[in-house]
Amino acid sequence: MRQPCRQRLGIREGVRGRLHKSKQEIHKRSAVRDSGEDMQYTLKTLAAAAALTIATAASAQTTTPVGGSLTLNGQAYQLDGGTGTLSFSSSLITALNVGKIAVTKVGDATVTETLTPRPPFGSTRTGVSAAAPITAVTTGATGEVLSVDTTGGALQTANILEGVSLGGTLSVANLSVDLTNKKIFASITGDFRGVATGEAAPYGSEVLTTKDNFHLWNFASISGPTTLNGAGTYANTISGLTITADGFKHFVSALRLVDLGVSTLQGVTDYGTISSTINVSAVPEPSTYAMAIAGLALVGVAARRARKA
Repeated sequence: MRQPCRQRLGIREGVRGRLHKSKQEIHKRSAVRDSGEDMQYTLKTLAAAAALTIATAASAQTTTPVGGSLTLNGQAYQLDGGTGTLSFSSSLITALNVGKIAVTKVGDATVTETLTPRPPFGSTRTGVSAAAPITAVTTGATGEVLSVDTTGGALQTANILEGVSLGGTLSVANLSVDLTNKKIFASITGDFRGVATGEAAPYGSEVLTTKDNFHLWNFASISGPTTLNGAGTYANTISGLTITADGFKHFVSALRLVDLGVSTLQGVTDYGTISSTINVSAVPEPSTYAMAIAGLALVGVAARRARKA
């Protein structure tokens, strides 16, 4: 009788052991599931926090057109305008001279060229700049300038020149300078049919296309104030303009550069500088307007009394 009892006892202990292991396994799976759910919750929370941060940063940005009002340090000011001037580098001017490429204004911009006498060969172009009026400024929560937009630009016209160009035009206008990411965007117009192959557009009549907000240049540094904190004129200079790989292809295609024209442009490692001025004025308090109106009223009353006398 003892042996069967022991067998039954062993069976019960075995069952209990298996039940205990099953419970442990269930607890482990539950813990793993809870851990996974906690991880998913954490990731969702982080994603939501990141989205909120981005949304908050975006909402803190304010784009002010010229003539519009902006708030700086809790006070109202007016954006009076300004100018952005692109000064071509000496190496870029050399490339233009090699290709005998003319530069003229587009829209509201003005183009200035400096000619230096080179006897007995006449004169050589040694300076080129294009100045365009500012149309809007985007600022952050504390008045830091995030981007500056301009209108107008420069048209480059290349004539047919053996070994240099098949003749073409390229318009670069409406620059938008992204100070945060050190990028410069523009509206470019030209014959871009050669971009896919990195060559000049086919010879013949131009097929013009405009590409807006095109990433044309990057820049290396900026000097001068980049935060608006009140009324005044803010002047800064962006240096070290380098063309993007895609931008270079568009230059080659639109100006229909070949051989010497391409190699000369490839040698341009710095396209120049952009100097800008931003003008901000104070907006009079409402009480100032009231005093001015009251003053005019008193002047009117005095004038009427003088006429009656």
